[in-house]
Amino acid sequence: MQDQGKRLLLAVALALGVFAVWSMVAKKDEPAKLPGAASGQSVGSGSGATATPGQGAAVPQIGAAAPAGAEAPAAAPVPAEAITLAFDHFVATFSSSCGGLTSWQLTDKRYEHDATRGELLPVRDKLRFVDEAGKSQPIPAGQLTQLPDCGAFDVNFVTAASTYAIPRHAVWKGTTNPPNPPNPPNQVRYVYSDGHLEVVKEFTIAPETYLVRMKLTVTVRPPAGTEAHEQLAVTAYAYQDPAELKNGSSRIAARAWSSSTLRDDSVITTEVTSVLEWPRFEPVIKWTGFDHPYLLAGYAPAEGERVEKHTSASDGTRGLPRGFMRTDMVFPVAPFRGDVATLSKTVVGYLGPKNYDDLQRADVAAGFQTGFNKVIDLGWFAFIGRPLLWLLQKFWEFAGNWGISIILLTILVKLVTLYWTTKSMRSMKAMAALAPQLKALQAKYGDDKQRQQTETMALYKEHGVNPVAGCLPILLQMPVWIALYRMLANAGELYQQPFIPGWIDDLTATDPYYVLPAVLFITMFLQARLQPATADSTQQKFLQYGMPIMFGVMAFFFPSGLTLYMFTNNVLSALHSIYMNKFDKKSLASAAKLKQNQDLVAAAVAASAAGAKSGAGNPAKKTSGSAKRVIDAKATEVLVDSDGDGDDSDDAQEATASAPGAGAARNRPRRKKRRR
Repeated sequence: MQDQGKRLLLAVALALGVFAVWSMVAKKDEPAKLPGAASGQSVGSGSGATATPGQGAAVPQIGAAAPAGAEAPAAAPVPAEAITLAFDHFVATFSSSCGGLTSWQLTDKRYEHDATRGELLPVRDKLRFVDEAGKSQPIPAGQLTQLPDCGAFDVNFVTAASTYAIPRHAVWKGTTNPPNPPNPPNQVRYVYSDGHLEVVKEFTIAPETYLVRMKLTVTVRPPAGTEAHEQLAVTAYAYQDPAELKNGSSRIAARAWSSSTLRDDSVITTEVTSVLEWPRFEPVIKWTGFDHPYLLAGYAPAEGERVEKHTSASDGTRGLPRGFMRTDMVFPVAPFRGDVATLSKTVVGYLGPKNYDDLQRADVAAGFQTGFNKVIDLGWFAFIGRPLLWLLQKFWEFAGNWGISIILLTILVKLVTLYWTTKSMRSMKAMAALAPQLKALQAKYGDDKQRQQTETMALYKEHGVNPVAGCLPILLQMPVWIALYRMLANAGELYQQPFIPGWIDDLTATDPYYVLPAVLFITMFLQARLQPATADSTQQKFLQYGMPIMFGVMAFFFPSGLTLYMFTNNVLSALHSIYMNKFDKKSLASAAKLKQNQDLVAAAVAASAAGAKSGAGNPAKKTSGSAKRVIDAKATEVLVDSDGDGDDSDDAQEATASAPGAGAARNRPRRKKRRR
């Protein structure tokens, strides 16, 4: 049974290791290569640009192509009119140069401490890179010559499959709906038209959910008696300097944008370095876009639409900075027959924090299941993580501080598990009281492991002790700990939220001064010392030294919110241990039993020592074995019921009678010694 306890603790340690490795590799499943694509390909620059050819098929050319053999023209000044809509949580900016979004700025002050500064789209004058000295620098203007005008909802057509396309720098005519006090305008309409093609974009913003809906209407007027074909593509962009990926770790993800796609109900995330190696392709998607550990810029076609996705990144040539990414949602080819034919599509975008409630409400605003909420991955224990997040939000509404909310949540979790924790601690103390008996059994049946196991289990059953119950608190805490870890690693609510300003300014980052990890290590060590000792010294050493060292080292890489939870839990556990040691009646009874057993062992040792001394002059007795074997054998006779009646009282009396100065021992048949 002791071996089972050791194996259980070993299993917990292995589970932690497996979980740590899983955290490093989770969501790293790479999407398939673009068919025939080769390493080193780069992406074209916005509508009308071509992709650098590789050794096979490349990212499809979208928009009007440049003349064959001609260099891509420099960005020409385009008189553009901007439409800016300000809401409580963000400011959205549209431009007539592309008929789409050019900026989406989150206004919460906490994003001032983030590298994005709250800007979720690649704005020309805000892009920066990390130089060789590790300093952030603005990107030279020469690398921005081919930067697209739009940051999201750039609409055009695949050149090879379309009769008509929209030229780059085409001018769109934009209008907005009149204000409706006290609500600001939330609708924008853009129109592009030439002799054969008319494209209308109607945007509606749902500010309470960070959602924007684009209803797209394409009208084609082919010449009489001809047929046109159009393959629509909706494009979004992002920028991520690959050098910033080194700021992450296996426990804290780098605050960096990655390419993301919802495929087969699973979110697939690909870092910019992998996208640079080769373009990505998905034949069918639910949504696509760009993923930050705590932010999302995702775009989803209307439910039921069959859409393929192409994602690529610039290698720093052709007038684009290295790490500039684009993703194209490509719709099936649509034929247009007759004098006038119309095509309608709907695409929604979520541009905001990964707040669980906002992502859930996004589906309501969109009118269909977008799948954006899948981006919050709470892992195997999501059924625990979701209620924990809900409780955390409720505590925040009460306390107004996320750190205090974590402390309150920890107290609540401790109260919920208090019954099982108390029961397991009583079981551990009962085991500690049986330590002398277990040691005696080991001495008596040292060469017969099966008999030793049988007698040990009988002893546990007789005294109502379950050795596995001592590990119950660990097993109960593990799912909560893992669920809270995943919650802290995904919940946008905690991102850049302070506990104590000036010390812990972001609960999703490590403690910058490592105060919490150091204090956590000390409290874990002290709390382990308060636990009752068990008969297995290996298990006891692991609990007292192994666990504090393991968690103490890991805490240096944990989010400070998780470390705060573990520290608070340790303090509460220590207080509970002190109560159990000082005031719990059953625990005090176990302590008294332990002392009684220790006294019996002391009496047996004294009697054995006296017998060994009296026989020192007899040469025959010098060959009877070491003093330790004599003492262990005597202790076994005292502590283990040898007559099989299930009562230790007569053995205790015998031990007392064997002590020096005691009365005559009761007559008892002597056992014959085995010949050696």
